[in-house]
Amino acid sequence: MSRRDFLRVLGGVTACSVLPGRCLSRELVSGAKPWRNYVTDCLDTLIDKGTDRYGPVETPMFMAILDVHTHESPQHPPMLDADVRTEGRPDHGRRSPAGSNLWHDMATIRVLYRASKVTGNSKYAAAADAYLKAFMKRAVKANGMFAWGSHIYYNAFEDRPGGDNDGDGPHEILIKHPDWGSLYRIDPAAVRREIDGIWKWHIVDKQSGLHNRHDDGRKGCDFAFSGGSFAIAFAFLYSVTKQPHYLEKAKLVANWHWQHRHPQTGLVADSPSTGSRYDALHCFTTVPGPHASQLLRCYELTGDREFRDYAIAYILAYDRYGWDAQARRYHGMLKLDGTPISESDRGAGYDRWQPTGHIDVWRTVMYSYEFPLIAAQSAVYALELTEDEQERTELLRAALRWAKVIARESPPTTGRRWRAEIEDTLPDVKSTGGTYAENYGRAISFFVGLFHVTADIAYLQQANMLAQEAVDKLYVNGIFRGHPAKNYYQANDGVGFLLHALMQLDALPERWRLAF
Repeated sequence: MSRRDFLRVLGGVTACSVLPGRCLSRELVSGAKPWRNYVTDCLDTLIDKGTDRYGPVETPMFMAILDVHTHESPQHPPMLDADVRTEGRPDHGRRSPAGSNLWHDMATIRVLYRASKVTGNSKYAAAADAYLKAFMKRAVKANGMFAWGSHIYYNAFEDRPGGDNDGDGPHEILIKHPDWGSLYRIDPAAVRREIDGIWKWHIVDKQSGLHNRHDDGRKGCDFAFSGGSFAIAFAFLYSVTKQPHYLEKAKLVANWHWQHRHPQTGLVADSPSTGSRYDALHCFTTVPGPHASQLLRCYELTGDREFRDYAIAYILAYDRYGWDAQARRYHGMLKLDGTPISESDRGAGYDRWQPTGHIDVWRTVMYSYEFPLIAAQSAVYALELTEDEQERTELLRAALRWAKVIARESPPTTGRRWRAEIEDTLPDVKSTGGTYAENYGRAISFFVGLFHVTADIAYLQQANMLAQEAVDKLYVNGIFRGHPAKNYYQANDGVGFLLHALMQLDALPERWRLAF
């Protein structure tokens, strides 16, 4: 959208007339601080005070946890909400205490490069390059795989990989879209070793595409959002090498879930190989959310329409069977025949993570099986990548439904599934309200994207309202905290996604990529 068209869309609506005190466009409000300034303030703090200054060897890697008042990274950070947020795994890579986890910083890396581009200051890109170079040199486990993800990370105090199994635990990458291009530019050999290692260790059956979230070479959980991460890796190497076997590998992994679709509904289980476990028998927003977004990224990298077609089919199947027209909400869990699962009491053991009932927009846990905001983003992402009129009509319907669901649940608050536990560990949340930085970021990103495809000013308004609330609740002392009720910047709380979304707003009227 050109600047002229952007101003035409705004028309005679003044910047703060729709909702007093809330701005439609930062650039139109006299005296308002541009969104990018909050981003660059945070990046400046990370570069100047948030790097690894601990242990005998100092590195330019960003620390995963920082006290927002002192900008120090505690070796033993307080638990606070960690046990809930990480699903009982606070010392894994999920929180990465006393260390750095590049997997959680992927969005931040993209923002650093974007900041240099829009400000003309090369220090941000230089900081990203230095981080990536140091990471690929120092954060490597015994089998050659990167020490990142949800189990392992780089322990800055001990100058070596940390986490599960004393730093040699499972390599597990999920959900996010890594900046493989920047990593490859800096060290192509290290990236090829990592991605070839994914084929060796994670793809259990080289004929069927059966994969395992862990790099142990054995059958395990074939989660949709880890399979999507593997597919992106292979698609990327195909994009830079043009070696057809990498495209074949990406398609093989993508086909694993596709071949397990229900023949009538098109719904697919999150983890088809786990036998009688509930994730082998039900579809969740993991599929139209993270997995679909990963397939769409594969399409962008390769130009192969099969990835895009799979993603759109998953999104539309979930929209068809998951939408509750009476409640005007989506169900969080469906049998593969399309039957929704009603709200039920939390089960025991692994069953306690089942997302029964309607979706929980402002979710509190990092993983589990519920990703409504990514499902909303994926609907807009797919809209951007297809010209088929029928698909566009159906995808727009899904995106507009998500917009109504998110708006109805706004302003953001503590998700309902683990509210009691969050309020117990973060008692200030009752007065602060609000949600995690990632939730703010993904919701803002969605509404900016929806504004681009509809030119409806209401969605830009919603994005700015959420952005202003995020700044009001999270921005302190030159950095963003991960949640309004705690005084810590935490990479695992998704601060990078919030920075990314604010840069999407800053880019208007031009379009910058969605925050994945």
